Amino acid sequence: MAYNPVFDENSGNSSEGKYYMEQSPQKAKKCWNFLSRFLVLLVFIVGLVGGILIGIYAYHGSVSNSLCQDQSCQHTDGQSKTTTIPTTNEEQCPNRNPKDDTPYESTLFAPLTIKEMKKVSEILWQRRYITTIDRAPQSLEENFILYMYLHPPKKEDAIKYLYNNGTKPGRYARVHIQRGAEQVPDIMEYKVGPLESISGVTVAPLTSSGEIHFNSRPFDSVEVNALNDILRTDMKALETLMRDSFDGASYPEDQYIFYDNGPPGMKGTERETRFIIGFGTLEEENVLYLLPLSGTVHSPGTNVSEWYPHSYYYLNQGPYRTVSDLVSAYNNNIIRKVRLPAGYRNTLRKKSYPKRDIYLPLREYADQPGARSYMPQGPRFSISGTRIKWMDWSFHISGGQLKGPALFDIRFKGNRIAYELAVNDISLVYGMDSSGHNSIVYMDATYGIMGGDTPTTILRDVDCPSYAAVLNTSYWDSAEQKAVDMESICIFEADEQEALWRHYTPSFAGGIRNRHLIVRVPVVIGNYDYTFDFHFYLDGKIYSKGIATGYILSSFWDENNPHAGKDKTRDAFGYRVSDFHTGPIHDHMFGFKVDMDVIDSSNSVEVIHWKAGDILDALRTQSNITQVPPYFIYNQTRYLEYETLQREVGYRLNYDNQKFFVVVNENKRNSWGVKRGYHIAPLATGAQTLPEAHPAMKALSFSKYHISVTKRKEEESFLSSIYDINRLDDPKGYFDLKLDNESIVNEDIVNWVTVGFLHIPTSEDVPMTTRVESGFILKPFNFFDTTASFDMPQYTEDQGKSEREPAFAACIEPKP
Repeated sequence: MAYNPVFDENSGNSSEGKYYMEQSPQKAKKCWNFLSRFLVLLVFIVGLVGGILIGIYAYHGSVSNSLCQDQSCQHTDGQSKTTTIPTTNEEQCPNRNPKDDTPYESTLFAPLTIKEMKKVSEILWQRRYITTIDRAPQSLEENFILYMYLHPPKKEDAIKYLYNNGTKPGRYARVHIQRGAEQVPDIMEYKVGPLESISGVTVAPLTSSGEIHFNSRPFDSVEVNALNDILRTDMKALETLMRDSFDGASYPEDQYIFYDNGPPGMKGTERETRFIIGFGTLEEENVLYLLPLSGTVHSPGTNVSEWYPHSYYYLNQGPYRTVSDLVSAYNNNIIRKVRLPAGYRNTLRKKSYPKRDIYLPLREYADQPGARSYMPQGPRFSISGTRIKWMDWSFHISGGQLKGPALFDIRFKGNRIAYELAVNDISLVYGMDSSGHNSIVYMDATYGIMGGDTPTTILRDVDCPSYAAVLNTSYWDSAEQKAVDMESICIFEADEQEALWRHYTPSFAGGIRNRHLIVRVPVVIGNYDYTFDFHFYLDGKIYSKGIATGYILSSFWDENNPHAGKDKTRDAFGYRVSDFHTGPIHDHMFGFKVDMDVIDSSNSVEVIHWKAGDILDALRTQSNITQVPPYFIYNQTRYLEYETLQREVGYRLNYDNQKFFVVVNENKRNSWGVKRGYHIAPLATGAQTLPEAHPAMKALSFSKYHISVTKRKEEESFLSSIYDINRLDDPKGYFDLKLDNESIVNEDIVNWVTVGFLHIPTSEDVPMTTRVESGFILKPFNFFDTTASFDMPQYTEDQGKSEREPAFAACIEPKP
């Protein structure tokens, strides 16, 4: 039958479809069934592919939360549980750079910059009577730059500039020169500047020739290379002994020589460098896997040809005058021997490398991001050069290669609080039964707190949150004779998520969150990592602390040590902490300089004695009363006794006789007539336990006192000398010399604060010691009329009237 299409004039459409359906219903039904099946199959395929894609997406979402940041997805947490990440359409939080364009060197106390160090080095290289080389040193018989850092202005000049429109002091560098080329080698220190000058820079000596003996110098890479050369022949002679004893190890392929076993002898005019052999599977293992083979190198002066090794010990047996004597005793089986098990060396990297054990199951929810803080409307602090401002606080951040971080000109609400708050030194004293490194004493400023052998860089999201502002500092690398820049200081506001103060009643509730500013400086000194914190609080407190972590310095564990008892798990010096090592006892004592300026520089120190006794004892501290008033229900009370220190003095804390140390301004009082002051409050701290007769106690004398007070002097800028640990018989800068009975009433005074902790290493310190800390608080003490945080928005609920902190719109944390 012919097909003739009909046009429907009424509808304006072709009637072809209608005609087809009317004329061929069976054919149309077959076509619709086929189309339906095709659509079902298509939906199934799309669903299958979509499901696969969603599964892949969800799997990767469990690894990285960032994939789900802007949409909803699900992922498993490794524990067969499902977590939903909600959708968000929020925008990124507003942010700004808290640092302006002010150059570091334009601010008064800024650490030396690379540009300034380069200028200083070029000036000194041109003066061949000071330096003899302008390259990396190759010999001890050369004059080269050892250290370089800011030489701060005199306090008097700085105060005039900061507060009285005085002339801005120039910037100067303090430079240490190792002078091996001189007829009588020594160390000299110079003051170089002003660095702003184009042609008028002067170089002025700060010490005299011969004042610092050459053999009292710190270790450097030139000396270490010379020592390695001296010992190369002896190490070859010991090859069979070391292979037999130490799991087939040989030098230098598998082992290293560990020096720096301070001090280098007992006299500053001599130099005896002890060394010990250790495994070298990781750079850091020089402090983990030391072996029972040691000796000493006679190493005075610059003539390396006169140096020689002596006094060898093997498993604490010796001394053997030469390596030949030791090898002969070993080969003739007249000494005890040790044989490490085969394959032992191959286990060390895994034992010591601080990495997550992939064979252990993750803790529940450990694959999800942890809690974190960020700034919903950008930083609330600002940085101009190295001057920092936050919530009515202002101060300058500084620091030097040797002594560590320092804060200057600290102000709160326009009031002077302190002129200088600075780390000065860290002392460590070890006890261990080891021929190679017994009786070790370290003073870390000798090695450089903010610029030693290991440059320090901030680990973001470990040391500091990603939103922290970071400042760079520079230090002088003596091995390369160049300045090195590093990210070393971070500044951020932190939320402790707790109350600074709170109170609740049924009719009233109030409080404020404990937010504060943190200045943090992590450093690396050999095996230990230290972090120094300065916390600034809304109520006027400052919390300063030192934190230690890193690798312990271990000692070889000898199962058959004749000095040990039957208990093979510990000895007189510590516990066994691994297969062949013990953790020797030691301490960490942090020495701070605290130059308080309560309103101005005329200050005194009041010691408030916290006492308990009879009622009359209490009342007689104030009057001549003779009878106990009848309203006391029993004849015992607590009371205070006040003392103004008259002369320079050092104190050790005694918890049976507790004291408050308050720096006061006798001429400035609050509205209640009380002298305005700041309380120096050491927190939990260890104490120096060495007796006065110990050979190192003069050099370490600062560590005897938790709090000392001296009259401020420019020539007494630090609490210790970096050379004294290497001249124990004649220390020049030991702290007791500062306590020379001068008046400290209404004077510019300095409080020296030493806090720390005693460390008995345990198995939990291997491979890594988790943080241990100690510190002190500077707290307003009648400084204000009332609590100093009531100019901040806070939480208040009072009979229907309420106040809250400023609201913020939810937003996405900015990426670092």
